[in-house]
Formats: sequence, C-alpha cells, structure tokens
Amino acid sequence: MNRFMKLAISLAKKSNPFPNPRVGAVVVKDGKAIGMGFHKEAGKPHAEIVAIQNAKLRTQNLLCCRGATIYVTLEPCSHTLKRTPPCTKAIIAEGISKVVYAMGDPNPLVSDAGARTLEDAGLDVVGPTDEKAARSINKKYTASVSRKPFVAIKMAMSADGRTATRTGDSKWISGEESRAYVHRLRAKFDAVMVGAGTVIKDDPGLTSHGKGKNPFRIIIDGKLRAPAGSKVMRNNDGKTIIATSELASQEKIMSVAQRSGAHVIVCGKREVDLEALVAALGVMGMKNILIEGGSDLNAKALEAGIVERVYLFIAPKIIGGEKAKGVIGGNGAERISGAIGLGNMKVKKIGDDILLVAEIIRPSGISGSGRRTP
Repeated sequence: MNRFMKLAISLAKKSNPFPNPRVGAVVVKDGKAIGMGFHKEAGKPHAEIVAIQNAKLRTQNLLCCRGATIYVTLEPCSHTLKRTPPCTKAIIAEGISKVVYAMGDPNPLVSDAGARTLEDAGLDVVGPTDEKAARSINKKYTASVSRKPFVAIKMAMSADGRTATRTGDSKWISGEESRAYVHRLRAKFDAVMVGAGTVIKDDPGLTSHGKGKNPFRIIIDGKLRAPAGSKVMRNNDGKTIIATSELASQEKIMSVAQRSGAHVIVCGKREVDLEALVAALGVMGMKNILIEGGSDLNAKALEAGIVERVYLFIAPKIIGGEKAKGVIGGNGAERISGAIGLGNMKVKKIGDDILLVAEIIRPSGISGSGRRTP
C-alpha cells in the first residue's frame, strides 16, 4: 500500500461520522504531504475538504493544491443530496490534477459517478487501489447501505379497475374519508413518491394536511418536465427531491435546483433507476417510502421489484370505457402464471370505499421483508 494511502486510512480510523462513511484524505505535492484530514462527524466537512483547508493553512498559500494529488480512502462524492457540497466540485475548483481512492462508494448515488465526474473534468483518477483495507474500517456503513427501505404503493380505483375516465378526469375516485386516511398514512412514511405526470396533472401538495409530520417528497422526472410553479416545487422546506436521468442536461439540472430549491439527483441513464434510487434513499436514512403515482410509475415500481405492500382503495363506482386508464400500466404479465400475487390481505370499509391492504408475493413465494413497517 502506498504510504500516503496508508496515512489516509489511519486518519479515517479517527472519524466517527455514522451514518456517513469513515474517510481520510491526504493532499500530496512534490512527494510531500502538505495537507491531511478526516470526516469528523455527520454534517461536518468531508475529509477531502478538511485536507484541502489544512494544506492552505500549513503552506499559507491559497493556490497550494494546484497540480497536487489527493489520496482519499473512499471515492469522492458528486451528488448534492446531503448537508455538505459535493467533494468533486471542490477538488476540481482547487486545481488538483490527480485523485487516488482506496475503494468505490457502495452508495448507489456515488458509485462510479464521482470518478466519472473527475475524469470528465480532465483529472487523472486511479482507483480502487486498496479496497480490502478501506472496507475493513467501514463495515458499519457498508452494512447500512445494503439495507433497503420498505416500499408500499397507494392506489385508488373504481370497482371496474379504472383510475380516471377516458377524458382523464379523476377527481375524486375515492371518498373524503379515504383521502383523510391517506393524509394520516403519509405521516407514517419518511417519503412520498410520485411521477412527473402526477405533478403536472394533479399538482398535489403531498403533505399530511396537518395529520402528522410531512414526509419528503420524491418526484420521478426523467426529463425534468415538472413545472417550477407546482406546489411541491414551491415548498421551500428542503424536503423535495427530484430524481432524473442522464438525459437531463447539467444546465437544466442546475436551473431547476436553483429555481425550486429542490435536491436534484441523477439516477439512471435513459430513465430513473428506481431500484438504485430507493437504495440511495435508504442511505439517506429513509426507512419507508409510499408511492402515490399514476399507472406508469406503479407498473415500473412493481417491475423493479421494490414494492412490498399495496394499499388499494376501491370506490363503489363503475367508469367503463376501453380508453379509461387502469390502475397499473406497462405491458403487464404475458400469462396468468406470471401475475404478481397478493397475500396477508386485510379488508376494511372506509366511508363508502373498501380498502384492501396486502403484501406482495414474490416469485419465490416469500411475501414481505419481515421488517417492522407502517
């Protein structure tokens, strides 16, 4: 192991920033360590930033990092879904020419993205170089990343399975009592997820309407179509997250983030990768997520295998019409044997509606995760 990486790992051992990873960094120039640091605790500057600041202090030179190499125990982060700015941005701005990292970040928001960002900026990037040693000091973090949040879908439909008329009118399928129940349900979840289509069509606030804490609002918007003036965009409490794809330009991402104050994250090449997104939200500390999307998002979530429970409201109405939308879109199963099963079903009457709560039966025949859930 390189002596500077060995020093970075020894620095990382001093940190205790859980749920964030333990990270150490060393800035090297002309064969000498000119700055070093570690991520002290969650919410404080990351190791790379501390090392850069330390280098400036020790050399009394604000430009000391120009042309330097930084050794860091973990791939530098490039996303903004956290309390501190992305480290890749600072590394590039300081004129550092080479980055050596010991291990890739298992966080799906970072994995390879940090290295790609640096390479795209013209930096020489080397890594992972010492994965075993770096992983040994981050067992707790790696384990936390592998735990996925519990995901449920809330759906409302007519007795014949429609969510809207052929003209698109959908207000209201379910009754007032059911809607109040959903407001209370939201308060039990850490986040509510919808598609851009729902934001454009219905302009929901996605709050608990005073029935408890307001959850984070996750908007699946692969092309950044959601209007800046929508309710979820106007809410400036820092709890709106927009997940988009690599089809969205960097200029548009920055524009949306600045106009709305929302966190914008890139998660997927041509469309949002729901599995990676949910894993990333778990890294953020979210334990349970409620999807309240339209038929397309419902279908994609089920196809991605992230859903464990459904809350299905059935209204005593028959809408009819071949062009009226169903509750689940997509292509669906080719054969009945490929249909998704439901188990542990519970039925209750809410006002005039019926609520069916059921667990998803996986192909292996195992339902649910066995976790404690809302």
